[in-house]
Amino acid sequence: MTPTRILLLAAALAAPILFVTGQALLPNLGRDPATAFPLMLEYRDQLILSRLLTTAGAYLLLPLFWLVAGLGGTVTRAGAAIAAVGTFFNAVSQAVQGYAAWGATAPGLDHGASMQTLLHLEDGPAGLAVSYWSVPLFGIGLSVMGIGLLIAKSAPRWMPLLLLAGVVLGFLTAGQGPVVALTQIPLVAALIALAVYKVFSLAPQPASVHTDA
Repeated sequence: MTPTRILLLAAALAAPILFVTGQALLPNLGRDPATAFPLMLEYRDQLILSRLLTTAGAYLLLPLFWLVAGLGGTVTRAGAAIAAVGTFFNAVSQAVQGYAAWGATAPGLDHGASMQTLLHLEDGPAGLAVSYWSVPLFGIGLSVMGIGLLIAKSAPRWMPLLLLAGVVLGFLTAGQGPVVALTQIPLVAALIALAVYKVFSLAPQPASVHTDA
C-alpha cells in the first residue's frame, strides 16, 4: 500500500471517531440562551474539547468523502460533494462557536454582556458560515450518497443501508450528550467500512503467473 493510501486510510479511520467523540462530549445546552449560558460556564473545558474534536473530525471527513465518491456514479458523487460542503462549514462553525464560547465564559468577565456577543455570531450574511444550515446539508449529502451507492451496487449492500440508518439515528439524537456515542455507531461503522473497502479495492492485484506445460 502506498504512503498516500495509508494516509487516506488513517484519515478515514480517525474522522468519524473524532467527530462522534466530539458530539458525545457536547453538553446538552438546550435551546434557551438564558439556561444555556450558565451550562457553558459550568462545562467550559468540556465544551471547547467537544468543539475541537468535532472540528478535527469534520475536516478529516473530506478525504473520506473523496474516497467514497469513487465507489459510485453521479448520484454518489453529488451526495459526497453536498456532504463535503456541509462538513467543511460545520467544521468552521464548530471552531468559531467553540472559541467564542471559550472567550465569552472566561473568568472575570461580565458574563451578562459576553453572552450577548454569542447571540449575534450568526447575524447577517457574514454569520451564514457559522450558522446551523451546514448540519442539515451534511445530513442530506450523506443520505444522497447512501442512495447513490445503493443505485450503483458498487459496494456490499449492507454498507449504504447502515449509512442511511446511521444518518437517521444521528439526527434524531444530535446534541443529546453521551447517548450519541451509541446512536452514531452505525454511521461510524458504515463510513469506515466504505473507506476501507475503497482503499483496498485500489490496491494492485497480484499478477497471475502462467507457466507453459
